[in-house]
Amino acid sequence: MQVLHPKPVVRPWGGSALGFGPGVGEVWLAEAPLLVKLLDPVEWLSVQVHPPHGYALRVEGGPGKYEAWYVLTPGEIVYGFAQPVSREEVRRRVAEGSLEGILNRIRVALGQVVYIPAGVVHALGPGVQVYEVQTPSDFTYRLYDYGRPRELHLEKALEVAVLEPTPLPPVRPEPVAGGECLLKTPYFRLHRYPLPGGLGLHPQAPLLLTLLEGKAQVQGIHLEPPATFLLEPGEQVWVEGEGWFLGVSPEGFG
Repeated sequence: MQVLHPKPVVRPWGGSALGFGPGVGEVWLAEAPLLVKLLDPVEWLSVQVHPPHGYALRVEGGPGKYEAWYVLTPGEIVYGFAQPVSREEVRRRVAEGSLEGILNRIRVALGQVVYIPAGVVHALGPGVQVYEVQTPSDFTYRLYDYGRPRELHLEKALEVAVLEPTPLPPVRPEPVAGGECLLKTPYFRLHRYPLPGGLGLHPQAPLLLTLLEGKAQVQGIHLEPPATFLLEPGEQVWVEGEGWFLGVSPEGFG
């Protein structure tokens, strides 16, 4: 078992609700085998899109990026476009500062899982704290930034973006040993484990676990949120305490 140390990151859009001081918009919990973060925006994040695996390998020389959010506080997000659009209309609206008019804004609830495959335009709204899991890739194309003076990657974004409404993928939890699988994708699985006193874990794939609520002990180590540790395949542990964990495992990616 490897205990990981959180890395707070101050961002201009960051809040203070993560418990690491003012302005901390991100807390990096793990970087391998998946990238896991907590996010706390106090204003709209830039509208972004990530490249798929094939495009990223061909153009960027590395893997694509696929991610999911587990919503920790309710609010509003951008998920795709509200209507079919052309590249020309997107370019025009970005130049005019009116892209918001064609973005699909939706309300998300506490505990909701949002899968964001490559190609889906997305953004987090103010106050929507999330647990975020990503494939370990750095490739993000910023499509729109509400007039803030940061670099856009408009043409690359338009090459990979889905320019029509994208239905939010349904989430159908399935039981697993000790908990439930909330999301199964070609790239990772997201699990939720309640901790009603004790929990035995014996994963067959690398498993990153983050305590999101409560207190726990494992192998004599005291854990409080957002404590994160990595179990290797075949490793067996017994966790005691009260609360719940989120866990992620890679799935056929690389």
